[in-house]
Amino acid sequence: MIENRMMTVMALGGGLASVVLAVVFGNPIFAAVAALFFLLSLVIWKYGYILIPYITSAANIVEIRGGYEIPSTRDCIIKKSGNGFYATKFLEINYYESMMDKDSQDRTSMLSAFEKALASLKQTVKISLLVSEVDLTKQIDEIKTKRSSAESKRRKLPPNSEELVRLDREIAMYNRQLERITHGDRPLEITSFVSTTAYGVTREEALSKVRRQSKEVKTIISSTLGSDVSELFDLDMIRCFEWEYFLPPES
Repeated sequence: MIENRMMTVMALGGGLASVVLAVVFGNPIFAAVAALFFLLSLVIWKYGYILIPYITSAANIVEIRGGYEIPSTRDCIIKKSGNGFYATKFLEINYYESMMDKDSQDRTSMLSAFEKALASLKQTVKISLLVSEVDLTKQIDEIKTKRSSAESKRRKLPPNSEELVRLDREIAMYNRQLERITHGDRPLEITSFVSTTAYGVTREEALSKVRRQSKEVKTIISSTLGSDVSELFDLDMIRCFEWEYFLPPES
């Protein structure tokens, strides 16, 4: 599997080798090559998620893992089955509204929109939700540090200082933030993605069908739920595939 880290390490290795050759032979060309490799490593580390799919597509690199095939376009998963092929694409759903802060009428409307989206889908579609608890330890420590700093400044001020009122308000704000974080509802992070699968007698037919299906699913879900739906590529797609592969719904 071609990853950003591997490509970056290769570029850094080429840069170090060029530096050694430049020192040994005293040739400025090797120094220029080293600078180019180091620059390339920074570009890949920062923008590898954009560049690598183009590299694999241009080189026609196909990845095989566990009987599944990832084509050079790195936009879907293919598996041969019998006399045909199954192709699966993954899409991410970004919700901008939550039922937690809605009244009963708005909740009913949102549920109705969700049912409408499901009823409009004509293909085989799976909508998955991964819910995980958000670790706010770092944020809590930062708030406590700011509160301690404000309390320290307050203790150093004279009783008639005009800064006392402002610092009291600042300390009260930090206390409210800590109270809301530590005693409120547990913060959760939700990752939602959709997978759609198509069958074809040939690999090209399966790919064509699943890409057409994904566009239809994207249009239906985004319009009915008022959410942003985007296709997943490369590492994001592989991550969703691994969740499906190692954490099946029946587990």
